[in-house]
Amino acid sequence: MKKYLIIVMLLVSTTITYSQKIGYEFRTNGKAYISTSYAGFEIRHRTDREENRFTYRHKLIDSDKFTLSLPLHYKVEKDQATLEPRLKYHLEKFSFWAQKEFNTEENMNAAFGLDIPVKDFTYRVGWDSSNTVRVRLVKKF
Repeated sequence: MKKYLIIVMLLVSTTITYSQKIGYEFRTNGKAYISTSYAGFEIRHRTDREENRFTYRHKLIDSDKFTLSLPLHYKVEKDQATLEPRLKYHLEKFSFWAQKEFNTEENMNAAFGLDIPVKDFTYRVGWDSSNTVRVRLVKKF
């Protein structure tokens, strides 16, 4: 419980002082996440179990039509680093994206979805290879 309280306090304090975005995601497999991000760095906490992930996302290509980013994740409890390249194709009212997470020891999920921006919010609907639907809401500041 103490560990959970520390994570919540960290998320709240960084969100209030430094955040560019805050998001909530839930999935049909029972997992839910809260995240906050600033300048390419993200902290994500899984709410159903105490799983925390730190991410740095570098955009290799960022044009009007495409974005290719290379996120490097560090999963604290597993002491595991992973890469998750993501390609986004931007259309007029939404973006289509595809990503694949992996590391040197494990082949992980692939995911596909749509990001739909509406004013300061982005709605995400997606599916991944574990047959899970994901829905996310992100607020930009």
